[in-house]
Amino acid sequence: MSEPLGTVLPVYFVADESGSMYPYIGELNQGLTSLLDALQSESMAAAKVRFCVLGFADTAVCYLEPVDLRGIERMPALSARGSTSFATVFDALTGRIPRDIQALKNDGYLVNRPAVFFLTDGVPNRGDGWEQAHARLTGFAARPNILAFGIGEADADVIRQVATDSRYAFITAAGTDTGVAISKFITALTQSVINSGQALATGQSSLQVEKPDGFVSLAVDTV
Repeated sequence: MSEPLGTVLPVYFVADESGSMYPYIGELNQGLTSLLDALQSESMAAAKVRFCVLGFADTAVCYLEPVDLRGIERMPALSARGSTSFATVFDALTGRIPRDIQALKNDGYLVNRPAVFFLTDGVPNRGDGWEQAHARLTGFAARPNILAFGIGEADADVIRQVATDSRYAFITAAGTDTGVAISKFITALTQSVINSGQALATGQSSLQVEKPDGFVSLAVDTV
C-alpha cells in the first residue's frame, strides 16, 4: 500500500446571501479575493487546505468545490437573493461532506475533521426546520466543526446553537457596522485557515480559530 500524500483540512465557507446582505456583498466578495491572495502567499499552509465556498438563501449553491487555493486564479462572486433558509445549506453540507472526504481519500490523502465557517446577518426562516437539518449534519461520523459568526440582526442564541462548541460562536458587539464586521470576519477567517494549515504542516491536528475584532465570544464561560 502506498504512503498517504499527507493530511488535508476541508474548509467550507458558508455565506448568507439573503436579501438583507445586498448592501454588503461587495465587501464579502472583496474579502474573498483578499483571502485568496493571502493563502497564495502562504503556500505551505495553502497546501494543507481544501477550500469550498457555498452561499445560501432560499436555496444553497456551491460556488467553489473543495480546491487547493494555490491552483485557482479568482474567487467566485456571491450575490444577494431571497430569504434565509438555514435548513437548505445544512442539508447540502450533510450530502456533500462525506462525498468530499471520500474523494480526497481516493486521491491518497488523510483527512482532518472538516471546518465550516458559517456567516449570517439574520435569523432563519420561521418553520425552516433548521434544527433537524443541523442535527443531521452534526450526527454522522464525519461531522464538521461548525464555527458560527453572527452580524447585523443575527440572534445570539441561534448562533450559539449553530456552533458545535460555544467557543466557536461569535456575534458582533453592539454598535458595530456590518460592513466593517464582514471585513474583520474575513481577516480572522484568513488567519484561522493559515494557522490551521501551518499547524497541519508541522504535525499538529487541532483547528486554529481567530476571534474577529469587534466580535464577542458566546462561549458559555464568558463573563
